[in-house]
Amino acid sequence: MASDAPPLARAKALALRALASRMRTEAQLRSRLEKAELGACADEVVAWLRRLGYLDDDAYARARARALVAPGRLGPRLAERRLRGEGVGAAQARAAIARALEDADAAGEGGEAAEIALCRALAERRTRGRDLAAADPRDRRRLARFLLGRGFAGPVVARVLGIYEDT
Repeated sequence: MASDAPPLARAKALALRALASRMRTEAQLRSRLEKAELGACADEVVAWLRRLGYLDDDAYARARARALVAPGRLGPRLAERRLRGEGVGAAQARAAIARALEDADAAGEGGEAAEIALCRALAERRTRGRDLAAADPRDRRRLARFLLGRGFAGPVVARVLGIYEDT
């Protein structure tokens, strides 16, 4: 688009180009418009994109959460932090992660059971299928730090690594 076009037309064109490659949040789009010095048109462009159905933070959060908590990827805490960093609200991110955990749980138990299954899948992938119970203490500590860093809860990591079992 020519630089002599009205700012609103340039902002709409920029927004459409950004959305053509992948879904984005409202915050990401506003940031892109600000960077191009078209922030004054952001409210109007966002409203226009919402009317067209091209901008939906809820759909973005659901899709991104499913991708982030896929077996062998991230734990729910780190996935939520990533969503928040991408401009998704706290409650919206938490709900999207909870829904993604329910969807990822093949047993249908939900909650902690899903997180345990995801954590176990990542631990097995990381150890290339070796028996977790037979690992030496140093390797288990290293694996525990890795899993905690990936956003899994301490009790979940402990259960997966066999450090303790709840009765």
